[in-house]
Amino acid sequence: MVAFNGRNQSGMDADKVSRFRDIALMELKRAERYRNFLSLLVLNLSEFLSTAGRRKIDSREEADKFMESLVDRVKGGARETDLISGLYSARLVMLLPETDRSGAGVAAERFQDLLSEFLSDFLESDYRFDVPLEITSFPEQSGKKHFQNRLSNLFVRG
Repeated sequence: MVAFNGRNQSGMDADKVSRFRDIALMELKRAERYRNFLSLLVLNLSEFLSTAGRRKIDSREEADKFMESLVDRVKGGARETDLISGLYSARLVMLLPETDRSGAGVAAERFQDLLSEFLSDFLESDYRFDVPLEITSFPEQSGKKHFQNRLSNLFVRG
């Protein structure tokens, strides 16, 4: 849901959310047309933000700033062609063009390590944080429809 100021209820810029969705759908069409791989990683930070993160994040503005810093850190470890965005201040989504499921698994491990390091630094702790992760890839046996459904579900607030 978008409020009058162009931001949805959780504070995320609606234009950024729409842009990510549009690019992801375009990349899916491109992958289908040229028979390329495409993977989507979704890292769910809601548990961290509702537990340990609450110690340092007291407002929507601080949550947005945290997500911006996190996205910037992850972009530093990504390829130029990867698209990375915060989504609803609780998820980090990454679109990996020309990456099959196996390659997405390798990237996921690398990004989870980077995230764990970032979260530990943020809380000034030695604890290793495990962030829940989902990988969706095209083509898979489940096909294009599954990938499209996964994308659509990311943009539905429940």
